[in-house]
Amino acid sequence: MDHAPMEQAAVLLAIDTSSAQAGIALRSGERVASLAWHAGRSHTVSLLPQIHRLLELQDHSVSALTGLAIALGPGAFTGLRVGLSVAKGLSFALDLPLVGVSTLEATALPFLGPDRITVAAVAAGRGRLVWASYEPGVDDAPLAVTAPRNATPRELLDALASLDRPSVIVGEVPSDLDREIAARAGAAVVPTLLGWRRPEALLALAGVRLDAGKADDPANLEPIYLGRDG
Repeated sequence: MDHAPMEQAAVLLAIDTSSAQAGIALRSGERVASLAWHAGRSHTVSLLPQIHRLLELQDHSVSALTGLAIALGPGAFTGLRVGLSVAKGLSFALDLPLVGVSTLEATALPFLGPDRITVAAVAAGRGRLVWASYEPGVDDAPLAVTAPRNATPRELLDALASLDRPSVIVGEVPSDLDREIAARAGAAVVPTLLGWRRPEALLALAGVRLDAGKADDPANLEPIYLGRDG
């Protein structure tokens, strides 16, 4: 869905409720601010108050928004549904363009490098992970090397060991695998606290499209769920 390119100072809101750790980011002109919090399973009650809090901290109201971004997953079923429902509601109510972004791409973006493969992982429940690998593409956006797949940590370890380039893994990786990943696969593991998704990355990926007037049709956006056969 095309919208006119943004000529006024853009005020863009990004929402990430893919997991228990939720985040939002706001870009107003050249200024970016964000909030992150442990939502657990309470995205329904915490998301809107946090959005209003961030807007107030930046001296904006919801009516100042000019565009929206939403993390589509993969991730937690309830969190994704809540975030997408809020994003669609704002889009329809305020007639705002909306862009959906892969949670894995947003996870990988800050750690992309020309000399390595970046592997991004999110928890899939029951001890499983969804992961994909990326390298820098056009304008340094994530370009998929390996399509997203649902796997056990051991299956991920096997896949890392088969990569033909140095790799770094970021996201929700069990800490007890860190040493084995480094020893067997030769991959660098970004500590969880440093590698946790930041909503600014989501905002950066979506902002390019929003600034160019390229948005998704909100009616067609759906969360990304990847089962064992995905």
